[in-house]
Amino acid sequence: MSHLLYKITDKIEKEFGYRFNGVLLNLYRNNNDSVAWHRDKESKYGKRPIIASVSLGQTRNFDFRKMVHHQSKYSLPLTHGSLLIMKGDLQEYWEHRIAKSTIPMKERINLTFRFRI
Repeated sequence: MSHLLYKITDKIEKEFGYRFNGVLLNLYRNNNDSVAWHRDKESKYGKRPIIASVSLGQTRNFDFRKMVHHQSKYSLPLTHGSLLIMKGDLQEYWEHRIAKSTIPMKERINLTFRFRI
């Protein structure tokens, strides 16, 4: 498994010119698994972190909402093999989540690559 993670990391780094030194793996077993609204604003990732998120398995919606106006929401379907890069002021002004679903769903793995200072 670690060989595969190194391959994925290397491909993202070469394609986009970013550098990562850590990865988090999240398993969503079914439609009942979720992650609540949050921002990735931990100081160990710097003021404006770059996070590369790779989705494997079931398509799930990735929701964004503005911090100061929660009615401003957007959803982005993350399909198998998709890559989402979050950077800039995103963590400052927006929150994100993966919501529970009323539709039955299969497993999804999410890999989030980060650079820890």
